[in-house]
This record gives sequence, structure tokens and C-alpha cells, in this order.
Amino acid sequence: MKSILRVLAASLMIFALLSCESLMERNVEKQLNRQKLSLLRDDKLHVILVGSGGPINNSERLPTCTAVLAGGEFLLVDVGPGTLRNADLLNLPLGSLTGVFVTHFHSDHIGDLGEANFQSWAAGRQKKLEIYGPKGVEKIVQGFTLAYEADIEYRIAHHGESAMPPDASKPVAKAIPVQTPESAELCFDRNGLKVFAFAVDHFPAEPALGYRFEYKGNKVVITGDTKKIQSLVLHARNADLLVSEALSFKMTGIAQKILSEHGRTRPAKIMKDIPDYHMSPVQAAEVAREADVKKLVLNHIAPPVTNFLAKRVFMEGVREAYAGDIVLGEDGTSFELDPKK
Repeated sequence: MKSILRVLAASLMIFALLSCESLMERNVEKQLNRQKLSLLRDDKLHVILVGSGGPINNSERLPTCTAVLAGGEFLLVDVGPGTLRNADLLNLPLGSLTGVFVTHFHSDHIGDLGEANFQSWAAGRQKKLEIYGPKGVEKIVQGFTLAYEADIEYRIAHHGESAMPPDASKPVAKAIPVQTPESAELCFDRNGLKVFAFAVDHFPAEPALGYRFEYKGNKVVITGDTKKIQSLVLHARNADLLVSEALSFKMTGIAQKILSEHGRTRPAKIMKDIPDYHMSPVQAAEVAREADVKKLVLNHIAPPVTNFLAKRVFMEGVREAYAGDIVLGEDGTSFELDPKK
């Protein structure tokens, strides 16, 4: 009887192992097929909020990062800390990443720049990653390249040059000159997708840029961080989608008051200063109205909006300022724009 039980137990163990291996194989196959390559193959302009938050850590939103895909091109606008992980979890085709457009050099906008280059290279990118940004982007790219230099050497030595092409691991910095607040510089023109850069006001983070994307009759504008300036209306005119930063002055004011009452003078000073180089949700809505924008997407949400009551405070006055479609951005929020021509 004992020998029969031992044989049965052994059989069950073998069956369990085979089942486990079969499950693992299916999971690997699922991972291979999960990337949304269709986003690169259709005629639509795709916009995805990879990270929709600000620099304050919270459980709802990572720092800012926006994906734009059209005409076989895959671009990222800013890459805040942790956002490359989100991009992978959103099944974006990292191996096809074309370029990164940096609005300015605050850490919550560039923290994953090294990961953007490294992870897309490891995922199969065959060409150098182009990194666009304001004057000074060369220094930023050089710093991240140096920081990742040893790791890249390890990977090439371990896997070989055919699997990890050395030349593709070296990003290329492309500084964008913008002459005046009213001018827009064409900085990318490939496969029907055009990208224009324009100056915004995020002083003392200077220069700082916003970007306009045009593809098959559609126009998407991403403000970057800026206070409200009239030239924003010019650059956002008739946009199908305005992805605008938004910071609640009321919420930062409440935070400043509480911090001051508890003797936290340093963070209280920071909360006091922050509004002077950002737009409030209402100001973003005013830009959308004045520019006759079709849809407003509030992005770079700050301070964190983690519950219904905070959302109500954050959105106070927005509907009164703009009657069009309004979306309070979340990580993973996506938009598809059908071609108009």
C-alpha cells in the first residue's frame, strides 16, 4: 500500500511540475505578444499619459510622462522617475522608441532619462535614441550616459554585440533653439508626424519648452510646466487636444498654512513659491477657451489628488472657465485621434 501511495505522490508531483512549466510557457508567450505594436501601424494619432502627476510622491500618479505615437514613430515627452516602468506595464513598444522630448530639466521631468535610453535599447532598439530639449540638453544627456556607461559595457560583454549593438546604446542630444515666445521651431518631421517646440515661462527653470504635434490634420499641444502666458493661446489655437499642466493654488495654500503652523518653514516656503511658475486648473481652462481647443486634459496634477473631495477642490471653477470636454488625467489615460486628411 505504501509503495502505491509513493508512486501516486510521485505521479502527482510530476504532473504538477509539467503543469507549472506549461503555465510558465504560456505566460512567456503572453509577454511576447503584449506590446501594442498596432499603435505604430494604424493611421491614428495616439496620446497616452504614462505619468500624470507632479513631484510629490503618492499612490495615484507617477511624475509626468506622455507618449505620442503616429506614423510608426514613438515619442515620449518628459520621463519622470518611474515612468519607464509604467510605459512597460502599459505594453508600449519600448524597442521602437524613436525619441524623447524634454520640456525642462527639473528632476520630475528627467529622472528616467537614463532608463528611457537603456530599457528601449535592451528591448531591441537598433538606432541611437534622439533626445530633444532646450539649450543645455547636451550636458544632461552626457551625465546620464556617463552614469549608465558601466552597465552598458557589462551587457555588451555578457550578451555580445549582435544582441546589444554598442552604437545604439549611445543617445544623441538635440538642442532646440526657439527665438521668441511667439515663434515655433519645427524640430521633428518624419513619416507625416511633425513636432514644433515653443518657449514657455517656467522661470527660473530657463529655457523651458512646450511642444505641438501635428499628424494627418490633428493637432496636440503639450504645455510643459509654465505660468499662464498669452503666447500659449497662440500655440494651442484650434488644438484637438491640449494637455496642460495644472497646479491647485488653493491646495498648495492650505499645505503652506498647515506646514507653517507646525514650524516646517522650509517646505512651507516651497509651497508658497510653487504657484508663481505654474498654471492653476482654471488658468489652463482659460487658455483652452481662448484658444478654442476641442478637449482639455489636465496633467502634471499637483498637489496629489487622491480622493473625491480633493478632486472637487482641484476642479473648482474649471467648468465655469471652459465649456468643452475636460479630462482630469490619470496614469494610463489614452486618446485616439482619427485622421482628418
